[in-house]
Amino acid sequence: MSTHSQTLTSHGDILANVPGILGFYPQDSLVLAFFKRKEDSPQLSLSPLARLDLDDAVEMLVNNQDQFTAWSDRFGTDAVIAYVVNSDLSAADDLAKFLLSEESPLPTVLAIVQVPEITSGTGWWTIHQQPELSVPRSGEVSEVACSAALQQMILDTGQLPALSRHELEARLDSTEHGIDDTEYRGIIEDVENYDKPILRYELQREYEQATVGISAPTNTRAIRAGLQCFTSPSLRDPLLAALLDEPQEGLEFAESLMRAVPRDWARMRSQVTATVAVLAQATGQTGLAGVAAHRATELSETENFPALVARTIDLGLGTKLITSVYEGAVKARHILFDA
Repeated sequence: MSTHSQTLTSHGDILANVPGILGFYPQDSLVLAFFKRKEDSPQLSLSPLARLDLDDAVEMLVNNQDQFTAWSDRFGTDAVIAYVVNSDLSAADDLAKFLLSEESPLPTVLAIVQVPEITSGTGWWTIHQQPELSVPRSGEVSEVACSAALQQMILDTGQLPALSRHELEARLDSTEHGIDDTEYRGIIEDVENYDKPILRYELQREYEQATVGISAPTNTRAIRAGLQCFTSPSLRDPLLAALLDEPQEGLEFAESLMRAVPRDWARMRSQVTATVAVLAQATGQTGLAGVAAHRATELSETENFPALVARTIDLGLGTKLITSVYEGAVKARHILFDA
């Protein structure tokens, strides 16, 4: 679930903003644009935006009715427009029937629009549109590069949207750590045999060595210390506070840690990936945040922190997540140094 301020002028304009809002170009997707009416105006203002895999869309909507109701209530949404991103002309037939039925948990469906892909100039058409919606029923996707959402994403992150969700997943699954094999084996052996120190000054030293990675994300001593911090909440949480102090640099270091975690260390990969989700949210990369949060829960269903991150982001409470996580992490850092 992502949020962005946009007034509905045409479906082409809304579609052009989708990659910048999600952080990637959706494919084979149902993109739900929730709207609320402006006071003293007939205009509609875009509120949250959600993306579902097209094949699972109906099942997801049915199984998560309470969640969608909570979204609508929280953001005060009055209506939704469904954008089906798929080139198959019949792909939206059954979906449209469901969305327009009483079984759908969504607010009033103003329109159902299909587009083969979200690229500038690609033609789109409406499958359903209520007469009260005075916008064209067909047209082309507006210039994506000029969209307000993409310009804001570049301003916030310095990055362009990923070409697809799969590109983000590949980024999260990567183990291309770039560390010399011998040194890497030594790091992993040290982390496997790591016993958390008892003395406070030793814990503080471990934390401080890990924080070097915020300014030097490929520093192998910092990577070793960072992975050792993730073996214990008493070190992990203070490190999270430091990462959130400088979220853009913190995200880069967290991704270095993530790539260094062996694939079969599912619990630690889950924790580090959830940390990447939090930092991505803090830097405005909501698409990466959402994908990372769900990848973290897939890696380990028993870890509490990843589950909390995914649930909160799904509810559109990303800002609240950052605030609460940071407050808790700062308290943990205070305990480490001052309590």
